[in-house]
Amino acid sequence: MTKKITLFLMAFLCAIQITFSQKVPSQRPKLVVFILIDQLSTDQIVAFRGQFSDNGFNRLINGGAFYRNASYPAGSAYYGTNLATIATGCYPSTHGIVSDWWYDRIRGKEVNALYGDIFLNSNENQRYPTADRILCSTITDELKWMNNGTSRVTGIALGGNHIVWCGGHSPNNLYQIDDNTGEFVLIRQSDAIKPLPEWAKKFNKKHFLNTYSKRDWGPLKDLNQYHQMKFFREQRAKSSDFMYALDKQKGNGAYIPVIHSPYGNKIVRDFAMAQIINDEYGKDEIPDVLTIGFTARAVHGDVHGAFDAETEDMILRLDLEIADLLKTIDKEVGLENTLIALTSVTAPYRPIAENSKHGIPTGVFSGQKASSLVNLFLMAKYGQGKWVMAYHDGQMYLNHELIKEKGVDLVEAKEEAARFLSDMKGVAFAMPISELKISSSDLASLRSLKLNYHPQRSGDIVVKIRPGWSEELDNGRKVNRNWNSTHLPLIFYGWKVNAKTVYRNVSMIQFAPTISSFLEIPFPNGCEGEPLQGITH
Repeated sequence: MTKKITLFLMAFLCAIQITFSQKVPSQRPKLVVFILIDQLSTDQIVAFRGQFSDNGFNRLINGGAFYRNASYPAGSAYYGTNLATIATGCYPSTHGIVSDWWYDRIRGKEVNALYGDIFLNSNENQRYPTADRILCSTITDELKWMNNGTSRVTGIALGGNHIVWCGGHSPNNLYQIDDNTGEFVLIRQSDAIKPLPEWAKKFNKKHFLNTYSKRDWGPLKDLNQYHQMKFFREQRAKSSDFMYALDKQKGNGAYIPVIHSPYGNKIVRDFAMAQIINDEYGKDEIPDVLTIGFTARAVHGDVHGAFDAETEDMILRLDLEIADLLKTIDKEVGLENTLIALTSVTAPYRPIAENSKHGIPTGVFSGQKASSLVNLFLMAKYGQGKWVMAYHDGQMYLNHELIKEKGVDLVEAKEEAARFLSDMKGVAFAMPISELKISSSDLASLRSLKLNYHPQRSGDIVVKIRPGWSEELDNGRKVNRNWNSTHLPLIFYGWKVNAKTVYRNVSMIQFAPTISSFLEIPFPNGCEGEPLQGITH
């Protein structure tokens, strides 16, 4: 009997010890970390999974809620449109970021989505990035309102254009790297110059990028085990091609070579960890938000696709940065008190050569060249003049004043221009906005265009490029024109998150209400999505 009692007491004490040793999650997250990665697909994560460490992507995938098929249903190719959708929980038809530029008919000029109407020192050439053009509130706006401004919101990235959107209308700090000095600087939010915190000044004095610029970038692992070398070995003349010098350049943009290498992600990770430690984010019961912008896009050497060795190496090294970041968060805040939300901003670019090599219909469409041709067509039909005012992101803006002056029927001009565009190579269809508005939204291709339509900001004619085709932007960069930006990863990890994998399609408008529910705050005031179910226990 004595032996049984002793064994029972030992078992009871062990159970108590285990119970008290387990970390109990806070009622709501003390810290929310958004990890936003440019040009990362679920296909890449799955293909490279065997090369990842146990503590980075695999830790998030195995221990978190992994949605393999998240999508941005609206038709824009602009990353800012997607980021605004994440932050607001609604489509461009509501938040208003329909493209990187649009033609403002009231002002009679093109305006930029990222740069608002407030200028520094009344100088129109000294504008700063701002979320002012978002027409509704964001997750962080509602968080600040709910907690009377006591929640802190910070963003850190290579460039401010990838963090401004999620910072909302009144972020505390937004940091980006100055490619001339290699130091982190604060993005101006007003005419007042805000000084860097002392810890940030000390960080800059270590000159990490200067050290990294003296290194070369070569493969992290055995190059023969990379996807390209296994399946597309003939694309590389020799493995020694993968070695890039990261030396500083002379003149402006001295640190661009190293910033656009894996060391760019590394220094962003280092600064983010320093920020968490020094500003003591997540140390009290009032939730804080940290947005970290990384990139999976390789730019050194030739133009790289999603599965080229340089791109894979970028992602393998990013895996290690994420592992170190998780370790620091666990030590400083506790992962049981932290909600990690990782997703992709845009899908990776697939080079034209990869499509054509396998017989997939492909090509490059230039909106600017198409606009010139439409203008010539309308001049031949209606007379001399500038008939096309602008083209941006699949939307063409006609000159209403000229149309009225010439006595041309506006509806007729739109229909004629749309018919002419539809006959161009690479165009699936073009239609006047008036037809789009009354069309059925059951078809995915039309629905994506309708979700990207805003009456004050969209053009007169929308253009849909054929599947497999790319569009050349004004700066010469080519982007995919997917019918829907699908098959992107969305991962929730930490706090009370259950481990599961979900294969069904989920829309990114569900991101904001999901986060808002966890934080116990109102949804953004334009939110059109509903919270994802079954993520937490």
